Amino acid sequence: IKKVSNLLLNFTVKRIAETFGLIVFLSGVLLFISLFTYSPEDPNFIFPDNVKINNILGFKGSFVSDLFFQSVGLVSFLISFTLIITGMNILRNKEIFLIIENIFFATIYTVFGTLFLSYFYPDDFTLFINGNGGFVGSYLSGTFISSIIKFNEILSYYILIVIILLLFLLSINFHPIKFY
Repeated sequence: IKKVSNLLLNFTVKRIAETFGLIVFLSGVLLFISLFTYSPEDPNFIFPDNVKINNILGFKGSFVSDLFFQSVGLVSFLISFTLIITGMNILRNKEIFLIIENIFFATIYTVFGTLFLSYFYPDDFTLFINGNGGFVGSYLSGTFISSIIKFNEILSYYILIVIILLLFLLSINFHPIKFY
């Protein structure tokens, strides 16, 4: 009975981990689709009056994409890739707690990414209100950090790119040995 109950418990835990991994994966895919089909003319939480929705996921996709773009800007695409790959890793390894580690690294690269985009690429493409770095990046570029960046802009540019890339790779559990 003890052996059967252990097998049943292991089976249940693995299925729960797979279900959770599938949910994280699908959340990342839906986030990517809503971000990719974003249109500034869609109704959102700032301008809810427009009725024509261009986003494939409808009003909810328009709302979520606008929320992500206005808060963290173009770094939102990296967040969706992190969720997609984290979901696949949870499905493959059956470890639910990968999400905690990956969200931690995603939060850190989001901060650096929004700062990078707001300082070096503030031009608005389709993000009319808060720019490429969102309001988080706009806030961070107005703090003492911008004076640190101004000290040596060229070096800061490359350091921020390397930090963002390394943290992104950590957030997707990239291992060069396994990749090779």
